[in-house]
Amino acid sequence: MYKIILIALIATLALADIGKVTVVKGDASVKRDVQVIKAHNNMGLLKQDIVKTEQGRLQMHFNDNTVISLGKESRFVIKEYLYEEGSQEVAATFKIEKGFIKTITGVIGKVMPELFVLETSNTKITPHGTIWSVDVNDESEIYKVLEGRVTLTFNDGIDRKVELLAGETASLIKGSNGSVTSFQKAKSIESSVSSRYEDSVEQDGGNIYVDKMMNSGITVSADGEMINDEGIIVHDNRDGLKNPKKY
Repeated sequence: MYKIILIALIATLALADIGKVTVVKGDASVKRDVQVIKAHNNMGLLKQDIVKTEQGRLQMHFNDNTVISLGKESRFVIKEYLYEEGSQEVAATFKIEKGFIKTITGVIGKVMPELFVLETSNTKITPHGTIWSVDVNDESEIYKVLEGRVTLTFNDGIDRKVELLAGETASLIKGSNGSVTSFQKAKSIESSVSSRYEDSVEQDGGNIYVDKMMNSGITVSADGEMINDEGIIVHDNRDGLKNPKKY
């Protein structure tokens, strides 16, 4: 009897939401097993989900307060995620296969950063209390650190690491077979490294504001409201910012 209860509990935990979609703008979907589900606000997320955007943008909030935003034409995989408040057994492994991603690390990345990994086809990124972005395509990967620092390790079998500090950027150029042909690190001068996502944002006041807020240090409430650092609920429409109010 106890064995049956234990098995049922493990199965329930395995299917428990590890986070949720908080903001969706435009076309986005979640592939779960053989199903493809249209993404929507407050949609629960599970391990092994594959999140894909077309001409849309999407923000996710995970249980340890990690916030991840995806730009257009992105493909993001939740490879592993384990977090329960107060537990030492935590892990987060994500992969960005293509597109633009911006990450605000939560508890795992701040307290046990070695257990938080964002993978690309060429690198593994470990944060240290960080806000950073990566823009991935077939020809290159562009990394930008806004706060804190990140450590990059390469998937080429050579034991080497590169550390990027706040205000620094790096560009990785790929060869025809996907291997790294060059890697260059530099200081960011304002927006010296501009992602394809940022360049392609519609020139509409409301949309530009929403895009910036989806990739800033805001939090998201349970009902999907975007709240800035001053506790102001941010509303958007085609005319831009509308009636901010205290949360």
